[in-house]
Amino acid sequence: MQQMNKQIKKYTLVFSLFCSIACAMIFHSQMIQVFIAVWIGCLTGLVGYHKIVQMALNIPTDEAAGKKMGTQEYMKRYLMYGLVLVVCQLMELPILAVLVGLMCNKGAILLYALKEKEDFHE
Repeated sequence: MQQMNKQIKKYTLVFSLFCSIACAMIFHSQMIQVFIAVWIGCLTGLVGYHKIVQMALNIPTDEAAGKKMGTQEYMKRYLMYGLVLVVCQLMELPILAVLVGLMCNKGAILLYALKEKEDFHE
C-alpha cells in the first residue's frame, strides 16, 4: 500500500510539473497565476487522495456505520474541493488551471492502475 501511494504521489508531481510548465507557456499572459493554480490543484488532489486512503483504511466493519462514515467523508472531501475553488476564484486564479492540477492526480491513479495491470499479466 505504501509503495502504491508513493508511486501515485510521484506520478502526480511529475504530471503537475509538466502541466504547470506547459500551461504557463501556453497562457503566458497569466504565467505565474496559471503555474500557481495548477500546483494548488495538484496539492488539493493529493490531500483528497490521502483522505480517501485514510477512509479506506479506517472503515468500520459494521455496514451501517461504514455507509455513514463513507458518506460523511465523501461530503467533507467535496466541500474541501469546493472551498479551494471558491478561494481560487476570489484570488482571481484561473479555475481551469486548478482543475488541470486536480486531474494530474486522477491521471496518476489511472497510470498506476494501468501499469499494475500490465505487471500483473506478465
